[in-house]
Amino acid sequence: MRNRTIARELAIQALYQVDLRGDEIIDEINIQYQKSIAKHEIYDFAMSLITGCRSYVKDIDEKISSVTEHWELHRMAIIDKNILRLGVYELLYRDDIPPKVSINEAIDLAKKFSTKSSGTFVNGILDKIYNQFGNGKLKDNKFLSVLGDISEIDYGNSDLHIHTTYSDGTMSPEEVVDEAVRIGVSTISITDHDTVDGVIKACDYGRDKNIHVIPGIEISSYLAPSEIHILGYFIDVYNVSLQKMLKQAHEDRLKRVYEMVERLHRLNVNIEAQEVLTLAGKGSPGRMHVAEVMWKHGYCDKIIDAFYKYIGDKGPAYVPKKTLTPCQAIELIRNAGGVAILAHPGLTQRDYIIEELVKCGLGGIEIFYPTHTPDIVKKYSKIAKKHNLAITGGSDFHGERRIDTPIAKITIPNDIVKELKKKCQS
Repeated sequence: MRNRTIARELAIQALYQVDLRGDEIIDEINIQYQKSIAKHEIYDFAMSLITGCRSYVKDIDEKISSVTEHWELHRMAIIDKNILRLGVYELLYRDDIPPKVSINEAIDLAKKFSTKSSGTFVNGILDKIYNQFGNGKLKDNKFLSVLGDISEIDYGNSDLHIHTTYSDGTMSPEEVVDEAVRIGVSTISITDHDTVDGVIKACDYGRDKNIHVIPGIEISSYLAPSEIHILGYFIDVYNVSLQKMLKQAHEDRLKRVYEMVERLHRLNVNIEAQEVLTLAGKGSPGRMHVAEVMWKHGYCDKIIDAFYKYIGDKGPAYVPKKTLTPCQAIELIRNAGGVAILAHPGLTQRDYIIEELVKCGLGGIEIFYPTHTPDIVKKYSKIAKKHNLAITGGSDFHGERRIDTPIAKITIPNDIVKELKKKCQS
């Protein structure tokens, strides 16, 4: 039996349990599968199906209900309902699986785990859903699969460095998509710090818009004496190893806020950690949130001054994140099928590490950036050429927190994005 077939069987058994007991048991299932599944590719694919399917379950159920004329969802057998959910998830939200494979695998699951007639029932429903929401939708709209044949995609003018409220930006993923469409940007990438929650929202919302949304992330890594940021593009946002790291990174960010606030108290900067966390909301709390709270309480004239005086890499209240090394961040992105890029090297000012990062699998350098002068662009273009690296760029948009860098302040053309895509892991 093929690895992915085994993974689907495990996933459908898990989804059955989740339907009965609730999403809170997914962590329990994850631990159980880690211990019992020997092959990493089976565990990884099974968990990506489970978490992905549950992330979109409301939308999936609505689509199933819309094509079932005589069957209400709550009247379906639990196993049939979850086989359909899994099939719909693969058809509409996984661009790396051929539709025929998804439908045939769902039919086989129905035959194995349900009644004799379930295979025909599942086949009919999935065929309707794919014709109505999948194949037809991709033909009628200009939003194409980011994991598809790149020769068929025209990325146009692209801004590949954008943050939302899920990290330290001030606009929601939906607002970012709408603003990019309004100003005529063809392609964007949401690169929130240490989270993919925002890009999942943006990709889903962008499916109905005249725009490409490339799944991205900006991972914070540490190499003494300061942080190194690694951008990841075209990643599988449901990759299990990535999701595990992001969960740990969120916990580390919470601890870091408390440590920075404690150091600020010693410097007579009396702000409270809870106010920082409240400001961050559903996003990843970070230094930008700390700086804004300091500014609101009058400890600095501008938000950027908080970095210069207190929490910058060399500031007295700076607390480093030591979750990952740059090489570990690169490996994580590559394992998630993406290409790893050194972010804003002109700000990092540590060119001597690039050669070592290339050995770790670095795929490119962000050379087009708001603070990069023509000389800096020329310098890093030469380095990229020397090491056969892709080049990329973006505005590092943060909304109102950086009003001088709107979306599309920096854009790159179609051919650069295509070259970037070629660097991805298969």
